[in-house]
Amino acid sequence: MEETPEEAANSILERLREGGLWQPHGLGLSYVKEGAKTVKLISQENTPSSAQARIRMRVLIEGIGWKVDETICEIVEVEHLSLEEKHMKEMMMRQELAQSWKCSCGTPLSAFPLEQGLWRHDGQEEMILPTGEKEMVEQWSVVVDCPVCEAEIPLEPYDYGLLAGDDSMLTYKTSKMVYTAATRPEIIDRVDSKLAETVIILGTFCPFHGDLLPPHIRGGVCFYSEIKGEEE
Repeated sequence: MEETPEEAANSILERLREGGLWQPHGLGLSYVKEGAKTVKLISQENTPSSAQARIRMRVLIEGIGWKVDETICEIVEVEHLSLEEKHMKEMMMRQELAQSWKCSCGTPLSAFPLEQGLWRHDGQEEMILPTGEKEMVEQWSVVVDCPVCEAEIPLEPYDYGLLAGDDSMLTYKTSKMVYTAATRPEIIDRVDSKLAETVIILGTFCPFHGDLLPPHIRGGVCFYSEIKGEEE
């Protein structure tokens, strides 16, 4: 049995962090989550189809027990952008919103020592696919510490990447090893320099110490080095 529109919307909104952006595909609408059960419509494309979609989405969202705030909705003209340009614009909007995320003490998450984020495996969770089928999916978070109140805040990996930048996703530390994603030119240079032994393709576990690795680096070609000073 396929997932209903109501179930799909509720699943997205429940998982979306406060201040997170939701842009339902193809509707020209942009929502931001505010509070436990409220979303704010921040923009609507200036087209009849988007205007109609706005009405339908309000009925849908309110029908699953959420409130829709449309007080500051901006009507924007349609831009004829390539897929790459659309993606870049969306990413810039998401990164801008991420700068507004704060700890409960008021400290912006962007001011945290994000490079010290600790990746944590949170087990598995049953997910409902668009087809209605169920699948067990690994859940990971990146825990960052507030430098003011010392609160530990778990972030979804995608949100962590928005805050810390793409480079933060290219390096991963286990308890004893450091892995860094390698580009094609870097791989060629290592091979030509007779240093191919420092290049490795990663699987599910650290091949040296057995640590479970997060999905985003599995199958990647990486450089590796041992963390000095750690006890065996």
